[in-house]
Amino acid sequence: MANESTQAVENKPNADTNVGLLAVLAGLSICVYGIIAGLSWRFDFGSMTTDRPIIAVLCLFAVAFAFYLGAIRIAWRARQSVRMLRLVIGSAIVFRLVMLFSLPIQEVDIYRYLWDGVVSTAGVSPFRYSPGQVSFADLASNEDEDLSRLAKLRDDDPALAEILNRVHFPELPTIYPPTSQAVFAAANLTTPSSSSVLTRVFIMKAWLIGFDIATLFVVIGLLRRCAKPVGLCVIYAWCPLLMKEVANSGHLDAIPVFLTTLAVYMVVRSLGFQPGSSNNRRTQAGSLGYVVLASIVLALAVGAKLYPIILAPLVFFSLVKKLGWRFIVAPTIAFFLVTTVLLSAMVPGESSGSDQQQVHDPSLGVVTFLRRWEMNDFLFLIIIENIKPTAERGPHETAWFTVVPESVRETMVDSVAARFDIDPSEAPFMLARAMTAAIFFVFAITLAWRTASKDTASFCEAAFLTIAWFWLLCPTLNPWYWTWALPLLPFARGRAWLAVSGLVLIYYLRFWLDYHFPATAVLGTPYTGAAFYDFIVTWIEFAPWFVVLMWRSQRSLGFQPGS
Repeated sequence: MANESTQAVENKPNADTNVGLLAVLAGLSICVYGIIAGLSWRFDFGSMTTDRPIIAVLCLFAVAFAFYLGAIRIAWRARQSVRMLRLVIGSAIVFRLVMLFSLPIQEVDIYRYLWDGVVSTAGVSPFRYSPGQVSFADLASNEDEDLSRLAKLRDDDPALAEILNRVHFPELPTIYPPTSQAVFAAANLTTPSSSSVLTRVFIMKAWLIGFDIATLFVVIGLLRRCAKPVGLCVIYAWCPLLMKEVANSGHLDAIPVFLTTLAVYMVVRSLGFQPGSSNNRRTQAGSLGYVVLASIVLALAVGAKLYPIILAPLVFFSLVKKLGWRFIVAPTIAFFLVTTVLLSAMVPGESSGSDQQQVHDPSLGVVTFLRRWEMNDFLFLIIIENIKPTAERGPHETAWFTVVPESVRETMVDSVAARFDIDPSEAPFMLARAMTAAIFFVFAITLAWRTASKDTASFCEAAFLTIAWFWLLCPTLNPWYWTWALPLLPFARGRAWLAVSGLVLIYYLRFWLDYHFPATAVLGTPYTGAAFYDFIVTWIEFAPWFVVLMWRSQRSLGFQPGS
């Protein structure tokens, strides 16, 4: 896409025709999203799971994705105009407004955000108590002032009690860092105290959609800064994945995505500075101040969700090569200071004493996620299933692609468990994590070093590849995690990357399989619903895509940015 968009633009269709075609696709997309929003009301929290129209919704998103691909083709081929850009932006906003007033489809994370916002505005750290502790707290006999305050909120407001009841994994304290917590608190402060659960959901989603739309404008600025056609902003603006994961489900990832994209934009601007070309100290100080500000924004992004820290090597090497060491010391210090301050709230401190049952380790949620969570993975799945011993597992639990001998797997697991003094059941995940982390570390450092002296478009492509391959190597490939890479997708080389936004929605088929085949083998395989998805459907989701990526890639899986 990035290199294709610079080709000659001869024989382009009439501009009015292109805008007209985009308008038709926008109208059809609005109709599709309207139908999805209507169907979403059958996904109410207490609804019968087998009655939820999951297949119908997935088919509608497939239709929306087809319209989306058509819009990308038109926007890429068309003469760039203000009229087309206004249509893209206006339609994107309408899509999100339609999906704003829908119920979250198969997602409950937003209830954790709502509860965290309530806790923060009550003057209590959301990292201190798990929702389960608040649910079971006895207001009459409890001597903990903060816990009693939360229990009183629970008892005084039925809406808050219902939100507390809907929080997923209530036994764990929150895993969401302080920047996101600030947004949750702000959303709660703008919510009338007498609001229903539904009203609170809509207000929280409105805040997140605001960040999503703000990201769109940063993407437009980034395209202009890198001399790319601004029409390519449609890749982000109209992406159906964003309509599902932000406008419908209300995932917080819109917050770090905005901050990360803004940080990338600021770094791109910084790369254009010429520190040795002027003797004006005020200009030099202003340039340095801007670079420091960019590092602070990136730190805030890390404080919203931890993943943006993976861009630090790329940013560091690029700034060093372009501006020199003198310009990088202060931004580096600022980044580490702000990041440390933000994440300190999640670091375990000294025990507060009396009742150990009432005070959670604030890092427990994050540590549990990093040590156990696995969902919709592919590369990680292949690795871990070839590490797990199968002697105590039946055929319905054993992956068909396990090829490493049992004796080798048992030796690996026993060695790791003994070396780190952990339960053998935790060793395969830890070992697979270490392997994928090592692969990514080598890739990220190599890519950052090779990109550092290249142009700004190459920097943006390298940032995309860093995030994209980090996601692909993770054990948790939730669809909303792919939104991390979407703002930089216009800079990616190769059309295969466009397909990911549609393919990841197959993830929701897992729920349908689990609901309808909880204990029944599927299609003659030994696997029940969830296992069938994990061991069969994920191969349909990812394997053909990897084949196409390798086939179309000009330079080793797209690892190297364009020259």
